[in-house]
Amino acid sequence: MHSCGCFDGIFEDLYKVIGFDAKHSFEDTIKPIEKAYAEYHKKIAILGGIDIDFLTRASEPEITERCNKMLKITEKDGAYALGSGNSIAPYIPLKNYFAMLRCVNPNFKV
Repeated sequence: MHSCGCFDGIFEDLYKVIGFDAKHSFEDTIKPIEKAYAEYHKKIAILGGIDIDFLTRASEPEITERCNKMLKITEKDGAYALGSGNSIAPYIPLKNYFAMLRCVNPNFKV
């Protein structure tokens, strides 16, 4: 499921009644990916979550640090795929987007 916004109030219905097994689209101002993963990964897969604003404004080292931290947090239990919190907008610096991609594939080249 892709859904922007806070879905805490309907999570149980989405998971238990409807049967969604994954969620994409997370924003730091609503629920940072680190918190969403801690709360939901035992029930659904968590996809993406590196906030678009963060990808736009952070430095390459900050992006690398956060992405590697998420991969470390999730390596034991899985249920996570590293990616952005939403679609990659044209205003995101390519160097920042590529920094995120290199966390998954250090050999990534343009």
